[in-house]
Amino acid sequence: MFKRYSKFCACILFCIFNLFVVSASAIDLDEATRTVTVDSSGKTTVLTPEQVKRGKRLYNATCGACHTGGITKTNPNVGLDPEALSLATPRRDNIEALVDYLKKSYNL
Repeated sequence: MFKRYSKFCACILFCIFNLFVVSASAIDLDEATRTVTVDSSGKTTVLTPEQVKRGKRLYNATCGACHTGGITKTNPNVGLDPEALSLATPRRDNIEALVDYLKKSYNL
């Protein structure tokens, strides 16, 4: 079950980052750009172009309405970039933390 949510959150994190790289498609993104942090220990994983593509679709369908352009509509001062998410309470700058936050927030 964690594996399923971790892939979901990896895609979400990448899509948030991808908002800042609008001109590039998933195929054009290099490995460094597709690398995301898995947990607080700093472990990373590289998303496949297919995971990026699915994550972007999922983000646009479920999150994009409130998080347009990498911000939160209700509070535009709250960004969704990794740096802003690292300052959030609780931190949400890695897949594991983001999964935990989503589970608690949406009773998943």
